[in-house]
Amino acid sequence: MYGIKKVAELTGMSPITLRAWEQRYGVIIPNRTEGGARVYQQEDLDDLLWVIHQKQAKKITVKQAMELLRKQKAKPLSETIDYRYFIDTIFDFLTSYDIRNATKLTNQLFTIHDAEAIFHHIFIPILVKVGDQWESKDLTVAHEHFISHFIEQQISQVFYGLESSGKHGKAIAICPPNEMHQIGLLLFSLFLKKRGVDVIFIGENTPIDAILTMLKKDSLDIVCLSVTLASNRNYLTALLSELEKEKQSPSIVIGGSGASKLPEQYQHFVLDGDLATWERWFEQHKQ
Repeated sequence: MYGIKKVAELTGMSPITLRAWEQRYGVIIPNRTEGGARVYQQEDLDDLLWVIHQKQAKKITVKQAMELLRKQKAKPLSETIDYRYFIDTIFDFLTSYDIRNATKLTNQLFTIHDAEAIFHHIFIPILVKVGDQWESKDLTVAHEHFISHFIEQQISQVFYGLESSGKHGKAIAICPPNEMHQIGLLLFSLFLKKRGVDVIFIGENTPIDAILTMLKKDSLDIVCLSVTLASNRNYLTALLSELEKEKQSPSIVIGGSGASKLPEQYQHFVLDGDLATWERWFEQHKQ
């Protein structure tokens, strides 16, 4: 979250102009604190940068750019961006180890579109494409590691740069021992943090005792787990059994390709699907 002075600094606009745009066009409207101070979310900042970019690149008025933004927000991302082009282009850059151009194009996308949507609609399909081509021997392990690290770093930067109000509780995000794939968990952590959940991202190799200790000490509301290895079934079963014994059992959500291997009694904790599915889950479980 950003105050109006910080947004003015990041956009190159004056606070007076920001307030005028808000009152005149009614498209980008920040939240307010109890004291009346404006609080801009990352999406608000992205929208302002988009309007500025449209105004300069297309030589149009602020009013026209705001109207374009209004219409764009009424459409899904797939109708406002040719994301297949960006999937293929960034993929080609990364498979050529061209980090400079991949980063440049990614940063350009961040200035005109919501980062979370970019991760879901562009970066996750890139990972799927990498996995398919790795299995067909068209890509090497080095490619897979390089691209995965790049995408994880992009999500991490947004995650750690985002402040959370903690309005909807506290969560812990963990992987069982020996799990090396945590991008999905990190993306879900960003999803929660963006919606007002204070997320403690632990990641891989988290012992059960450490989780239970944190649960008692920090009053966790949500426990997020990601599992890909079938060998971690016993770990998860033991952890879930312990969590169910807690007097105030937290909400549990499990993702990853190994989640389907859990016993039937725990399948209701499994969450997969797209961003819309996550949104529905959050509405049901938010504090």
